[in-house]
Amino acid sequence: MNTKKEFGFYPHPLCIEEGPITVSPLSDLEQSAKDVLACNSVEKDWFYAPHQQISEVMSGKVRDLPYSSRVFGLPKTHWIEHDAATGENHLDFILWVLSFFVGMRLTPDEAGFLDATPLKPGKLVGFILLGSSHSHAVRLADDFWLENINDPRRAQRFVAAVHALFLSQNPQLLQFERFVYLYMAIDACYSLAASLFPPQKTCRHYRRIEWMCNQFNVVTPAWANPAAPGGVKVSAIRNNTIHEALYMGGPLGFEIYTECNLVLQMQALVCRLLVALIGGIGLAYVRSPVTDRQIQGLDLKGI
Repeated sequence: MNTKKEFGFYPHPLCIEEGPITVSPLSDLEQSAKDVLACNSVEKDWFYAPHQQISEVMSGKVRDLPYSSRVFGLPKTHWIEHDAATGENHLDFILWVLSFFVGMRLTPDEAGFLDATPLKPGKLVGFILLGSSHSHAVRLADDFWLENINDPRRAQRFVAAVHALFLSQNPQLLQFERFVYLYMAIDACYSLAASLFPPQKTCRHYRRIEWMCNQFNVVTPAWANPAAPGGVKVSAIRNNTIHEALYMGGPLGFEIYTECNLVLQMQALVCRLLVALIGGIGLAYVRSPVTDRQIQGLDLKGI
């Protein structure tokens, strides 16, 4: 089945030819990028949902409401074609995986963005894709889809984890909100990992991060180590936040975690788990410690 879709928003020419998959820029890419970057909804490389508008029947005027529309669209900048797609969802999944690796949301939907989205690659993840890795990214996505076509929940969980990771990066979020999104992303990663590599015995909730780290040769962070003094700190924070509406002992939004940059390390862990789950288990990036604040290069050509 030949399937072709236009998608956006990516501000640079992106040209990929990998097996049956082709990605090319639209002819008006340059002008579309200029128009978006010049919009008054842009602040520090982020595009924020524009204000909702209402038409006043009596006066015939259009008035901006004091709150945003939240879900919004951006111009399409590229097209993707698959000569042997199994259906519409096949291309959508490839775009989600490519979104993850380029570090910004790519969507074929007319209104495929929620609250805010970055306008530069790499803003939503802790790595920069190197060299010709874009082609390898779409190949990994295609291989994963075909290998797991009889269990569509696996692709859905990968997409869910990526989306939660992306939502957590909104600069306007409070720390507890970022924490909740990132913990949901970790839970989605576990559901996928347990489906792909079923544990030999029941894995208690507080041990799930350690189990995934051991499965993929990721260094288990101190805040997820059951052997650490006081136990798994991140699970205790999660339980208090979700079940008691308490974050660090206070009402949601008024306290922060200060012992380490927890949400940044959680983001780093999610990125490493997603790279491993899509097929990059053996990459050096996956094994690198999540405590490293440096943005790392990720080269997929060795897979």
